[in-house]
Amino acid sequence: MPEIYSQVPEKTKKAPSLHSVLIATDNREAAQSVSLYLEDIGYTVEIAFYDGKKLNAQKNISPNAILCYFSEDISDLSLICEALRVHYKKLNPPIIGAIGDEDAVQTDLFDSVIFPPAHHSQIATRVNSMVRLQEMENEIAARVATLSESFAVQTTLKDNMIETGYRILFIGQASPDFMVIINALQKKNVEVVAAFTSFSAFDYLHEETFDAVVMNALEGPEPAMTISETMRKNSRLYHVPTLFLVNEDNFVDHATAFERGARDIISAKSPEPEISARILELANYHRIHNQLKNEFGSLGGENCLDSESKVFNQAFFEAHMKRTCETNIARGTNLSIIALKLKSNAGPDVVKAREDRAYAQVGSMLKNLVRMHDVVARLDFDTYMVAFSGLPKSMTYSIQSRIMSIVQCAAFESGNANKVAFTINMDCNIVEFNPEETSGNFINRAYNGFNTRAFPIDKSA
Repeated sequence: MPEIYSQVPEKTKKAPSLHSVLIATDNREAAQSVSLYLEDIGYTVEIAFYDGKKLNAQKNISPNAILCYFSEDISDLSLICEALRVHYKKLNPPIIGAIGDEDAVQTDLFDSVIFPPAHHSQIATRVNSMVRLQEMENEIAARVATLSESFAVQTTLKDNMIETGYRILFIGQASPDFMVIINALQKKNVEVVAAFTSFSAFDYLHEETFDAVVMNALEGPEPAMTISETMRKNSRLYHVPTLFLVNEDNFVDHATAFERGARDIISAKSPEPEISARILELANYHRIHNQLKNEFGSLGGENCLDSESKVFNQAFFEAHMKRTCETNIARGTNLSIIALKLKSNAGPDVVKAREDRAYAQVGSMLKNLVRMHDVVARLDFDTYMVAFSGLPKSMTYSIQSRIMSIVQCAAFESGNANKVAFTINMDCNIVEFNPEETSGNFINRAYNGFNTRAFPIDKSA
């Protein structure tokens, strides 16, 4: 089967600094347009053109995701997808199909489906989401292996995907087009909740859990735009997908809608099966994301976690970094560590227990400031480290800045009625993994960097 994929040059030794996407297509012009957009936002993109017999690529990349961008009438689609999975078996990247067949959602060809016409930002969002899911799944598997091999902790991950049916919130007036979709989803055993105003919608969103939100934008973009944008500013609602149902004859704000958080824009004139499939596709993604989030929270144990901060301890970090370094060498990807040393600004009238508590609270803050698949650990009473697979040193500076600005602005209770809250300063060191070094040396470089200071020398005298 893999012979359908033509030979390409050997991969270069230089590790890619950003995520990469392979676009498999029989429409070079359309694929080039998507490629330029993805490159503009930081992806490395390679196009593999299908000439009817083989996929032809100019460069050999290790894609984090594959986008299949083919004509609707192509007959070799299943053969192409199978060949791609065989060719990239070791990497196992998610395959995203940009295809107008609603039945594609029910097949095993794709891990996710986007229905045309799809805006470039919609495609980019889906690619990013699927890459993130893949990274989360890989990190969960790695942590389970570390827990088993280094700590004899056997982990059983519970599949909650089918325990309950999907719950969809519909927001807006009960127009005939809206009601047709609601009735169709209810026939698929989907629980549908209707909110006719934005006020009642947010009451539902803050009190209950939904897999997706569909908004009636048939008569105009508001209040759908405002609701979607507000959800993206709320940490609990950020990942809940929002979809707009629009009148394709007069809706022109596609770019603005995606910028303000819409995950899909659906024409009311689309066939009902397609509309249902698009809603459930995003609902399913959100359900998977939540399950992976819960699995991250369940991993650990008293021998692996710091009892006060509830992040990983030094023993787990050292064992897991050995595996993480080996993985990144095998994949040719980057790996960086941000090391943080804390220094309390509390005066002598603040009891030590309050400082201890504040130092532990920083660990909880760090977990909420980075991705779930980043590894946060407490290596000493006043020292934390965060490991970032796939990121070079240059891409961690903005993360460091965000962490330091938020933590150093936080006020911690002094416990003294006569003294205001105190703050914590942070010293920071960032190191990038060298494939020639051991994981132990990598960690030591991050730790010892606190003792190194650069002093400017005036040579003009």
